[in-house]
Amino acid sequence: MDKLDLVSSENKYNLLSGRVPLLLNRFLTQQFRNKGVNLTREQWSVLAVLWKSDGCSQQVIANSTSRDKPSVTRLVDNLVKEGYVIRKSHENDRRLNLIFLTEKGKEVEQVVMEIVDDTIEKATNGLINDQIVAIRDAFQVVYENLNAFVK
Repeated sequence: MDKLDLVSSENKYNLLSGRVPLLLNRFLTQQFRNKGVNLTREQWSVLAVLWKSDGCSQQVIANSTSRDKPSVTRLVDNLVKEGYVIRKSHENDRRLNLIFLTEKGKEVEQVVMEIVDDTIEKATNGLINDQIVAIRDAFQVVYENLNAFVK
């Protein structure tokens, strides 16, 4: 019998969605707070998209973060309020808003990425590279399996 057959559906679900992702997110939020960064993990994920591609649409952000448009709208609204981003109308299509980083949004990148890198380093302490690659590959398969059904 395969080892995976010994793992119940409940255990598989808990592995994929349970304690580890929740604790990782809680720890990251705690680290942000400890360093005086007033961001949530969700807000950080929006900023991370903009750090790679400033001036993109909310749809691009939604696709990149695997969120729906209403969720992205709320996140962007809060980031505008906090002064991290601004909305500008597209020059050729006034119905389309593009999201741009402000100076504050650009300046926070280095400290945020140091916190994220430190958090990941702590979370993966004791794992060898082959184990990290196996985890990444396994989660990629799960993502592709589910993405085939979610539209």
